Amino acid sequence: MRLPRGVERVRARGRTYYYWNPGRGTDREGERVPLPNADDRPADFWREVERRSADAPTIFPAGSVSELVERYRASEEFRSKSESTQSSYSVHLRRFSAPEAWGLLRVRDLTPAGVLAARDALRTTPGMANHMLSCGRSLWNWAIPLDMAENNPFERVKPFEVLDRGHVPWPRWVTDYFITHASPDLVRLARLGIMTCQRESDLIRMGPEHRERNGIWCRPRKTRRRRRAFHIPLQTADALELDRWAETPIIFTNSRWKAPIQRHRNDLYLYSPRAAPYTETSIRARYHRWLRKTQEGKKLRALWQKWVADQARKYEWDIDADDGANPTIHGLRGTGILLRYSLGYEVDQIANDIGMSRPMVERYMRFKDQMEVAASGGARPKLVEAKG
Repeated sequence: MRLPRGVERVRARGRTYYYWNPGRGTDREGERVPLPNADDRPADFWREVERRSADAPTIFPAGSVSELVERYRASEEFRSKSESTQSSYSVHLRRFSAPEAWGLLRVRDLTPAGVLAARDALRTTPGMANHMLSCGRSLWNWAIPLDMAENNPFERVKPFEVLDRGHVPWPRWVTDYFITHASPDLVRLARLGIMTCQRESDLIRMGPEHRERNGIWCRPRKTRRRRRAFHIPLQTADALELDRWAETPIIFTNSRWKAPIQRHRNDLYLYSPRAAPYTETSIRARYHRWLRKTQEGKKLRALWQKWVADQARKYEWDIDADDGANPTIHGLRGTGILLRYSLGYEVDQIANDIGMSRPMVERYMRFKDQMEVAASGGARPKLVEAKG
């Protein structure tokens, strides 16, 4: 039996004894505490080990990676990051601080060779490997001013080259098909995503109270710790549509119901057939159920997969075919960006109006000559400056 950490096994006079002794062999070693015999009373043994593990104080060697991780978790630097970033970083921080990894290693002793080995161990998931490098760079850069490290070994290790996966903007034919066949709440999701170019975590929180003048206010959940709300200018038709949503109920239908169900909320634009607010998880689940469970959704997925494969072959897109299973909600951001560009807006103005960095806008702009997102015909209207 492989013993859990902190347990010592002693063989004496033909019998085996188990003790709780987490500091064994170190300057923190204390008195051994007898444990129930794991061979005769396994349930009692594991119950006592679990209790003592939960009660034991966590002590990290001074200057170790484990100590660095704990100090970083408690710092304002870490707590100022968005919840999603904290969650994703925590995956790597747990890996760094594990005793079987770098937990007991001195921060100063980690070398680029060690980081390279950690990166290569994640070769089968290059995106995760690159995110690990990003997390490590942030952690060691934070450690240097604390005099826990002299240099950053993560800076010397290059990330894997990965294909540009997902987030392909919706072309016009997808938008038209979806608006024609999807359920009314999902149609609102698509329309709102294209209008505002925001993440689903922000779309589900938008409501009439955020409407003002010719646009809508938004304070992105992901970056709210470091930025205030900004005003997103909208086309007149889009602004009027939002005003109509504020007064118009959604009529939901289902083959299992005897009659359509009418729902309305005056505080949100998007809500479920039970008139409940959506969460990020529930809106994605409803979207993917429509794609995978309805005939219209299945047809769209098949058409999308063929279209992505054709585009990738024709324009040599660096998009993995496995990631082109269906249009993504996040792709609506790119659709909105390209639509604004087709209306005559410049990149800097688009970035200003939707609260996105110029590099991110330009990332979506690479599709601008390869797909149609807006109605064709007619010249671009004259640009009228509308500051966000």
